Amino acid sequence: MDPKTLLLIVTLALAWSPDSRANMPVPAAAQADALPPKIQNLIPVEGPTFDARRQAAIAKGRAARQSEFWVAYQFTPRPGVCIESDWSDEGGRSRTINATRQSNGQYETRNVGVFARYDASGETVLRLDVHNLDRKFATEYPVYWLGQVENGASLDFLENLTGNQPSHKVGDGAVLAISLHDHSRVPGILKSLAGPGKDRKIRMSAVFWLGQIEGEQAFLADLVRNENEETELRKQAAFSLGVSKNPGVVATLEQLYQSVQPREVRKQIIFAVSVNEDADAAARFLIQMATTEKDVDVRKQAIFWLGQKAGKKSLDALADTIDNDPETEIQKQAVFAVSQRPKDEAVPILIKVARTHPKVAVRKQAYFWLGQTGDPRAVEFFREELLK
Repeated sequence: MDPKTLLLIVTLALAWSPDSRANMPVPAAAQADALPPKIQNLIPVEGPTFDARRQAAIAKGRAARQSEFWVAYQFTPRPGVCIESDWSDEGGRSRTINATRQSNGQYETRNVGVFARYDASGETVLRLDVHNLDRKFATEYPVYWLGQVENGASLDFLENLTGNQPSHKVGDGAVLAISLHDHSRVPGILKSLAGPGKDRKIRMSAVFWLGQIEGEQAFLADLVRNENEETELRKQAAFSLGVSKNPGVVATLEQLYQSVQPREVRKQIIFAVSVNEDADAAARFLIQMATTEKDVDVRKQAIFWLGQKAGKKSLDALADTIDNDPETEIQKQAVFAVSQRPKDEAVPILIKVARTHPKVAVRKQAYFWLGQTGDPRAVEFFREELLK
């Protein structure tokens, strides 16, 4: 524990409670944190509490007669979150990871700030962003820096913003920022924002970020099965389950699949299973849906996502579908799914289908996708066919 945090805890120890922290004054030593070196146009603001510093910053912004200005501060993120971190994919291409939960902590971001951009009057927040404070932040507008803010006070500010009918840029940013805080209130706030009567976009955003919070599987599952909710919110809840790292999610999604009726929700559940990190359980479910689902449209969806899953089982299931499914459209979909696999897996199967499949339409599909591979084996196959 660093000395500044220790000083803060000792100073507040006798009165420390979840309900009282938000309004407590922050000792001067805690405010004197080193200013983030990579923020341009930064102006530090002092004051005994977060609200006092924020109001002082707004007053300074008004007095400067700028068209817009930023008010920014640092909070403590929960472990494992990642904001604006650089990452290189397998091909060496540079990517920026944003707001994802990392299980291994490789890209974890510990220095995170909230940036609220105000209009000239200081009465309206125009947008709200979250930034990695270890990266450069350049702006033409002044940035009034409030220092480290206690998470409870930060959550009060952000939750209040979501209740003031904010613009899309403010609402989404506020919900994201809330979800990143290391605080016991976060799940409750997100569930409240996801509830009926809230702004639709804020509800959708809150449901998404609940998927990144441990222990909210039951709440999301209830949304998926709730027939009184709109389809898009139910789909969002299904997706949030799929991308969560909670154990047993695929089993939950399987149960939901059996209980919900709308086709679009069922298709979304299939997609959610396909993106879950439990690859073996996901492949088993997709194989089952690809071979047993009676709704042709839904079965095609399962076959498509099965084609994206690595592994011999999924490839064998696709090959079996091509050979034995009674529906020609399903067989063609399986040919397409095979074509999306690595060439060493796909080309031999496609050549076999093009040579021997009893249905002309399926053979044509295999011919087409072979032509897209550019593989020498496909070229040799076409040469042989032309010389017959």
